[in-house]
Amino acid sequence: MKRTATIVLASALLCAVFGLAALAQTGNGTAEPVNTGGLFTDVPKDHWAYADLEFLAQRGIITGLPGGKYDGDAAMTRYSAAVYIARAIKYMQNNPESVTPADLETLKTLIFQVSDSVTTLQAQGGTAGTASLEARVAKNEQAIAQLNAKLQTTGTPDTTALEKRVQGIFILSLTALLVGIAALAVATLGL
Repeated sequence: MKRTATIVLASALLCAVFGLAALAQTGNGTAEPVNTGGLFTDVPKDHWAYADLEFLAQRGIITGLPGGKYDGDAAMTRYSAAVYIARAIKYMQNNPESVTPADLETLKTLIFQVSDSVTTLQAQGGTAGTASLEARVAKNEQAIAQLNAKLQTTGTPDTTALEKRVQGIFILSLTALLVGIAALAVATLGL
């Protein structure tokens, strides 16, 4: 009887160890990206903008999103541009000793470049570059309308057959697990 109890206890211990190992591998479903360096989880240390992002983050001009991401491919809105400019100005006001004449000259040059770009766009009527975008949007809206019409005619798919199949596979898997446990018990008891 002691031998049986020892085998059952050892089996339970093995199941617990392998279960914990499997849980440790899956974790919470997320994986830390390789080589991020701790700044933002989606910006690798070898990214071309890493040093500039780090510079701005250290000064509080940019911040990450929840979860430690930066989402650098997202489009910039006028709101976020205003926030970044305001934070940069506040940083310079609160830390005047860290602002050099070269920094001010670079900022002045950048402001003139942006101003020239805005003036050029206004001179072109402001819509010269948007014609192709408007055509693409119209084409995409038409494609969406066609897909919606097609969905309306086909209706929603019947998922009951799939649900029954999944339930059957689940019951079969559960049965196989119970048979395996029973076989282990029979083998350990020597019946």
